[in-house]
Amino acid sequence: MTLLKEKNIDLPQSIISAEAVKLAVDKIDSLDFPTRRTEDWRYAKLGKILNKKFDRPTSNRINVNEFLITELDVYTVVFVNGVFNEEESLLPDETGVVCKLLSKEAGAVSEYDRLAKDSNEIFSAINTAYASEGIYLRIEKNYKVSKPIYILNVCTGTQLISNSRCLIVAESSSEVEIVQGFYAKSSKENFNNSLTEVFVKANANVVIHKVQNLGSEDRQVCTEEVHQEKDSTFKINTFQLGGEFLRNGLNIRVDGTNCYTEMNGFFNGKNSQYLDNHTRVDHLKSNCTSSELYKGILRDSSTGVFNGKVIVHQDAQVIEAYQQNNNVILSDNAVMNTKPELEIYADDVKCSHGTTTGQFDEKAIFYLQARGVSKDSAKEMLVEAFAEEVFEKVENEDIVSFIKSLI
Repeated sequence: MTLLKEKNIDLPQSIISAEAVKLAVDKIDSLDFPTRRTEDWRYAKLGKILNKKFDRPTSNRINVNEFLITELDVYTVVFVNGVFNEEESLLPDETGVVCKLLSKEAGAVSEYDRLAKDSNEIFSAINTAYASEGIYLRIEKNYKVSKPIYILNVCTGTQLISNSRCLIVAESSSEVEIVQGFYAKSSKENFNNSLTEVFVKANANVVIHKVQNLGSEDRQVCTEEVHQEKDSTFKINTFQLGGEFLRNGLNIRVDGTNCYTEMNGFFNGKNSQYLDNHTRVDHLKSNCTSSELYKGILRDSSTGVFNGKVIVHQDAQVIEAYQQNNNVILSDNAVMNTKPELEIYADDVKCSHGTTTGQFDEKAIFYLQARGVSKDSAKEMLVEAFAEEVFEKVENEDIVSFIKSLI
C-alpha cells in the first residue's frame, strides 16, 4: 500500500497503548498531507514518498562497524530499520543516566508525546501511531554524562518504512552530548520517518550532532521538538550529506529566561538530491539569545531549501536573535530556495537575518590554479574552506573528523 493508506498498513504494534494509537490514527485522518500549496512544503516533491509502496520494517542484523566513530569513546544505541539491535549496542551504565527502550517506558513517562501531539504535523502523527520502538534517555539532576551517547540508525533492504523515535529529558543542571546518525547499508528506496522530543530543564546543557548520510535513493522526514526552561543551553549541529530526499523540521520553544539556543547546519547537495531545512524558534521569555548558521553547497541538479523563522513574542524582552544562511551553487541546474524570517512583537530586541547565494570567486580559483592546483581541486578546497565555519561550531574534534570523512 502507499503511504496515503498508512493507517491501514499492518505494521507491528506501536510502543504506546491501543487507546493512544487510536487517537493518533484519528489525528492522521483529520490531517492532510502537505502539497506544493502548503507554504512550509512548497518546494517539496512528496510524490516519491506518498505514492510509493512501502513494506513493514525488518530486524536485519548487520555489522555497523563502518558507521562507528573509531577515535571516540562513546555509548552506542543501535537501530536497524527502526528495530533495536542489542548485540551492537553498548548502553550507558552510569548511575545518573536512564537509557531504556521506549516500548518499556512510554506509558510511564509523562514527557512522551507531550511536544509532538500539538504540532499538527501528519508525519509526527504517523510516527506516534506506528513507531514500534525507540529510545528513552533521561539525565538525572546535576549529572554530567562522562562521554557522548551515539544513537545510530541504519536503513537496509528495499522499500521499507521505519519510524525512528527518541525522547531525551535533561533534568536541571545536567549535561549531555548526543550524536544522532542516520545511515544506509544495501538500502534502496527506503523511507525513514524520525521524531525526537527534547526537554532541556533549568540550567541543563544539551548538545546534539545530527548526521544524515542515507542511500542515494532513500528518503527521510526528520522532526525535532525541543522545549527549553530557564538558564538552559541547547545546541544542534546538522549535517545533510546523503539521501535523495531529506527534510528537517526543527522546532524550539524557548520557555524560560536567560536561555541560549544555537543551530548550525551544513548541506552538501549533488545529483538530484532535495535537501530541506525548516527551523522555528519561539522566544517566549526575556533575556535569551538564539543564533543560527546554515551553509550549503549545491552541485549538479540538486535543490536546497532553508526556511528559518524566529518569533519573538510580546512578553519576551531583551532578546538577541541572529540568522544567517550562505549558499554556493556549482552548477547551472542547481537551485537554492531560502527565506529567513523574523516576527517581532516586543520592543527591546536585537535581531538580524541575512542570506547569500552565489558562486565561488573566479579570481580565487585562478589564484590556486596559478600555483599548480587543478580547477576541480581548487573548487573542493574552497568548498572545505566555506564549510569550515560550521565545523568550527563543533567542539569535539573526533566528531568533526568523522563527518569530514563522509563528505
